[in-house]
Amino acid sequence: MLEFVDETLRDGPQSLWATRMKTASMLGATEYLNRSGYRKVCVASGASFETAVKFLNEDPWERLRALKAYLPDTEIDILIRSRNLFGWERYPDEVIELLFRCLRDAGTQSIKIFDGLNDINNIAAGFRIGKALGLHTSGYLTFSLSPVHTDAHFARKAREMIDAGVDAIIMGDASGLLSGPRTKTLMAALNAEVKGEVPIEFLAHHSMGLALESYREAILAGVRRVTTACGPLANGESMPSTLDVLDIANELGIPTSLDVDAIRRTEDYFHWVAYKENHRVEPPVQFDPARYEAFAAHQIPGGMISNFRNQLRELGLIHRLDEVLAEAGRVRTELGYPIMVTPFSQFVGVQATFNVIQGERYKTVPKELYLYVLGHYGKPPGEIDPNVLDRILKGRKLDNLPPPVDFNGRVLDAFRKENGPFRSDEDLLLHLFYGAKHVSAMRANCVHVTGRPTIHQPLRAMLEELARDTSLSTMKFEQGNVRFSLSYQ
Repeated sequence: MLEFVDETLRDGPQSLWATRMKTASMLGATEYLNRSGYRKVCVASGASFETAVKFLNEDPWERLRALKAYLPDTEIDILIRSRNLFGWERYPDEVIELLFRCLRDAGTQSIKIFDGLNDINNIAAGFRIGKALGLHTSGYLTFSLSPVHTDAHFARKAREMIDAGVDAIIMGDASGLLSGPRTKTLMAALNAEVKGEVPIEFLAHHSMGLALESYREAILAGVRRVTTACGPLANGESMPSTLDVLDIANELGIPTSLDVDAIRRTEDYFHWVAYKENHRVEPPVQFDPARYEAFAAHQIPGGMISNFRNQLRELGLIHRLDEVLAEAGRVRTELGYPIMVTPFSQFVGVQATFNVIQGERYKTVPKELYLYVLGHYGKPPGEIDPNVLDRILKGRKLDNLPPPVDFNGRVLDAFRKENGPFRSDEDLLLHLFYGAKHVSAMRANCVHVTGRPTIHQPLRAMLEELARDTSLSTMKFEQGNVRFSLSYQ
């Protein structure tokens, strides 16, 4: 039996809609999602919590409880970013425990944790704390393309995750660079190491047009749980659609428990949401070898490239974008091949931009990059170039840098005294991650959703929308032998 994990409410909006999916839009789909037959539905991450607070004026805790209420038959899953959790600092075990307890009490049953360096030391505590609280824990291995990210590297990291006590391992490719042939060898190495001790799940983005062949190879290799999104929130920078991967399973003769009618209704609903909120629905990407090679050279995510383009255009330097991207590939190599996900893609991209604009490499180095090379973020996958390390540290006063995070430190009592009182532990965590200014603004303008929105039948919704167009005087409809028209003033 092939099981599916749905990312329509989390990764799909983050990849395609700038994480701007509103709570009401999510709740409107729950009737269909709950009966679609998904093993889990991932509903939140640090990005979605932050966007809810800062841009949508929505309480993410209220959203989480509402989603659980309307998905009673579905396991609720959350993505955790290493020790950054839902913020941007690195937090001690005390904060991990409080966040995970609040997530559990709000309805979360499963968490998956990743680290942008695949440094298991950064996330082992999360697995231990999550399991102690009764959460199902999955270790997310982040794929990357580089000389150090070999099949043996990922097999070794899988063993470290098993030793840390995970319930499952996810082999995830957020870059879209994983090809079918590489998936075949990678899964063989993982299977040989894991030996069935824990399930291996599979996830790949479709940004290079390679995901479907990768899913096929993963399923052939014995993966029995895959992650997808419904059609309007799939493809492009997101992952492939559930129905496309279901077609592969059917072709291979592997049974599933999906309710296709419910999935199609989910797709219809989100096509409507995309129309109402002016979101583009991405077609499947076709593989382009030249585009693949260009992206593989730097691996800067698409959203960051858009920001580079805007910033360089404002500086009158848009013609130097290709130089910045080429420099990013060089900087990444020198820094030991960090995986190009938050925050390391930002470190590499910002440094590359400084190097190009200033005409002298590493003349200006942001504080975060100093911390990175000093090991504050964990151990890089490869060796940092010694010459570059000397250049970064040369003349730098190291005594004014923050000390490494004490993972056993106690910070919450002091934070309560200095910033409280708080309404609840959930409220404390929002203040800790996003600051009083943003939380206060959210509270003052909060959009509350008191129930699941009514979902109109498609014909009624279409008629209501057409009726708003004052330029129309007559509407004619035809289906088979049935024809009718409506005229109105």
